[in-house]
Amino acid sequence: MRSPVTLANIAISVLLLAAATLILPPRGAGPAWSAQAQVSEIRILGNVVVNKKDVYLSDICDTDTLFGEWKTLAQSINIGDAPPAGSEKFVDPNQLRAYLAKLLDSRGVNADDVKLAVPDKIIVRRESVQISPEQVETIFRQFVADNSPWREQEFSVSRVHFSGLPVVPTGQMTWEVIPTTPRERFIGNVTANIEFFVNGEKVRTLGVTGRVEVFANVYLASRPLKQNEMITSADLKLQKVNITDSADRFALRPDQVENRRVIRAIGINRPVELKDLDKPLVLKRGDPVTIVYEQPGLQVTAKGQVSTDAGVGDTLSVVNTSSRKTIVCKVIDGQTVRAVQ
Repeated sequence: MRSPVTLANIAISVLLLAAATLILPPRGAGPAWSAQAQVSEIRILGNVVVNKKDVYLSDICDTDTLFGEWKTLAQSINIGDAPPAGSEKFVDPNQLRAYLAKLLDSRGVNADDVKLAVPDKIIVRRESVQISPEQVETIFRQFVADNSPWREQEFSVSRVHFSGLPVVPTGQMTWEVIPTTPRERFIGNVTANIEFFVNGEKVRTLGVTGRVEVFANVYLASRPLKQNEMITSADLKLQKVNITDSADRFALRPDQVENRRVIRAIGINRPVELKDLDKPLVLKRGDPVTIVYEQPGLQVTAKGQVSTDAGVGDTLSVVNTSSRKTIVCKVIDGQTVRAVQ
């Protein structure tokens, strides 16, 4: 893809002149170079391909014309930023000739004695590779599989979308996927950023959105359940359904349904919804409990027996087995109640 001729395209030329001011020592300064380091020709390439973010003088030179210190020097001179991956920039040949003449002069070499083979057109291209939509989807799917609470057979990923053309420079590519929501639940619409690295350097961030459909075993009523009935395992059966839009609606675990009281009637083969169930019972009628009597600076316990089923936080009547008195208590847990009057 060829970039239009803009200020960005001549950036290398501008930066090259700035580099000349920075690196060239005053005339006559600098150490004497060896005879082997003398140069008779500097040949510039017309078409250059780079795969890193900076362009050095050695990238655009035919290094067969450089020896010893000259080759080392060319490798150290940064003449500007490389073009974006998959595009190109131009080096102004006139500015480059002027720069090379100054460079030679700074090293005590008469530029008139060196052949400067500079083509009329110098193009610098940066190699690139395009990431396919299939690869992006594979990365996103693996991200969901590695980080979600679902087993692989319990979810599917579809409608993976991203914006922009995922083009990166050539090299050793790696990536890291970061969820955009710190408490991502990995169900429904899931968004993330894929950060691509080439040779260890971050080169592109790609925003990705995908639909994660989750299928889970949901408890269904195996018979009609009436209001105030207690549910047992015999009243239930499992069926896999799509819970993507209702993950918090249905009972998915045995402890969410067994020994719970039905608040509203549930028809046969209907999913058991959590809102249709009372909180779990921890006490049944006749269960023994410890009654705790509390007053400022004093705590007394006694044995008792509950008169009805109850859950944590419920109030109920408890018979003190020693005095046979009935006391109103609040349920603390499956073994303890606290007297409230």
